[in-house]
Amino acid sequence: MKKLPLSPEDHWIRRWTKSLKDLSTSQIRHGIGHDCAVLSSFPSHLDVVLKTDAVVEGVHFTRSTPAGLAGRKALARALSDLAAAGATPRAALITAGCPNLRSASRLHQAYRGLSLLAKQFRLSIVGGETIRTRQLLLSVSLFGTVPKKTSPNRAGARPGHLLFVTGKLGGSWPRRHLTFTPRLAEGQWLVRNKFPSAMLDLSDGLGADLPRLARASRIGFRIYPDQIPLSPRATPKLAFTRGEDYELLFSVPPKLAPSLLRRWPFPTPLTVIGSCLPIHQGYQTDGLPLRGYDHLR
Repeated sequence: MKKLPLSPEDHWIRRWTKSLKDLSTSQIRHGIGHDCAVLSSFPSHLDVVLKTDAVVEGVHFTRSTPAGLAGRKALARALSDLAAAGATPRAALITAGCPNLRSASRLHQAYRGLSLLAKQFRLSIVGGETIRTRQLLLSVSLFGTVPKKTSPNRAGARPGHLLFVTGKLGGSWPRRHLTFTPRLAEGQWLVRNKFPSAMLDLSDGLGADLPRLARASRIGFRIYPDQIPLSPRATPKLAFTRGEDYELLFSVPPKLAPSLLRRWPFPTPLTVIGSCLPIHQGYQTDGLPLRGYDHLR
């Protein structure tokens, strides 16, 4: 029988998503190739976690960036936010922006990089969309779950709570922002053991993300610059302003801190960098600027 012809768009979508079809689980009733993904319902003891994120050529990566790493980063950024929720990723939708037919092979490599990370975390890619854009882009929508009423937000920090970070900061460029590993296991462990009172991931730098936690919690804070764990050749100022470290920043009641440090099971460094203050005491950073990456600046 004669095969039905494929349009250029359908041809490339089939190529882009071929490696993603191996990622389905028994909870995925309909995935890639249908108008909508259909998932089986999850147990009632779980809360649903939703996240969307995007990477755009010229903003999050350059034309010289290997396309596989750009695709990996698209998914890793969204997974980092799920890590801050203590969530387990379950399924993802991918929207691909392709400028022209010449960019299709580059986007194919981006999908390969994305699929390798998805396999690492046993994440199903269940569908998405393709659009024509002025530059290459990938937008990821994630669906995850977390045990009911356990996920922290940004509003739970209180005066006296200690501020922790995972990993090392300030060294995202020129390459780590493309190769970092989302702290999913660390975030899930922290939430499962009920340590964080508030938590977020450091995507825009301490100077931007810590004030977000403080505003949500209505607190001040004190940071000790000499205690900030730094990547090689980084400085406290870079840790505050550069962004894209994708580590976890979280607050912990002081009575829980000794147990956290004693029980921490990961090779990822864990460091106290400051403490939360009453809001009237303001923001004490020893001169470090309270600014980070800003898309609108």
